[in-house]
Amino acid sequence: MALISLVSAKSDGVTTAAAALALASRNPVLLAELDLAGGKLRHGLLRDVQRGDRHLDGTVGLHRLPQADWERARGEQNFTPQVAQHLWPLDDTEFRFALPGLTDPRQAASLSSTWPALLNVLQLTDQHLGWDVIVDGGRLVLDGGRLHPVLTPASVLHEADVVLLVVRMTEDSLVLAHPMVEALQDELQARGHGARSLGLLVIGPEDARTGVGIDDIVAEMQAPVLARLPWDERVARYLTQGGPIPRGLSRSVLMRSARDTAGPLREFAQRRRVHLQLRAAQAATPGVQQIVRQLGRLPQGALDG
Repeated sequence: MALISLVSAKSDGVTTAAAALALASRNPVLLAELDLAGGKLRHGLLRDVQRGDRHLDGTVGLHRLPQADWERARGEQNFTPQVAQHLWPLDDTEFRFALPGLTDPRQAASLSSTWPALLNVLQLTDQHLGWDVIVDGGRLVLDGGRLHPVLTPASVLHEADVVLLVVRMTEDSLVLAHPMVEALQDELQARGHGARSLGLLVIGPEDARTGVGIDDIVAEMQAPVLARLPWDERVARYLTQGGPIPRGLSRSVLMRSARDTAGPLREFAQRRRVHLQLRAAQAATPGVQQIVRQLGRLPQGALDG
């Protein structure tokens, strides 16, 4: 269905937004926690969720995939079953799952050789199984103006249908987000699916103290707002810390907004994918590319009748 990555310039609610979108999805969904500063799900939202009679422990998660990848490569096996062993249910629906993140940020370096195989599994889950794949990419780290090759899930962001930079309607969040938008647009244009795959996910109401509205953000950052979510302290606390399910969770303003947001995001991702496929087909076939250019030069109505 779609591969959607969420990131931020600071701690602006990426985990909350990603979890809300995953739990609100009406489609099968995989929430991949690829925040290389360390995961929050295992000690938060997933802490009371069981798989059979088992609670989540340190034997399951992203940090175990390098060893699984090494064993797979040695035996020339498919990596998908190994990844599947490290998925954990998000709830009791049996179609929402999570890949819990690192238990220690020092484990990030061990993933360097595993990213290609993991990315392939995420793409297969999306394109062949028809699942939504939502990536919690955490706080971005730059190295010389580029995404840090170890401390960010750069290869996944490059291949995402949509990359959402999560921002809050506060002055400090907006100030830090502005240079990150430019860095991400340059990165995605040079190594990903183009600058237009980047959009903003805005959390919270407009701040009357700053006088800045959504239109101002779009004009200033030169990036579209693709999604908006309200801030709901009670539900956000549950999504990040876990515990008893809040009463009326599915009817809360945050979860209703997440459901309303999921469809347009999926449609945007599909349009981006079709655009890229057409562009790739034209580039791969010079004859087709020439025909398309010729058709583009025809006067309007020349093909009618």
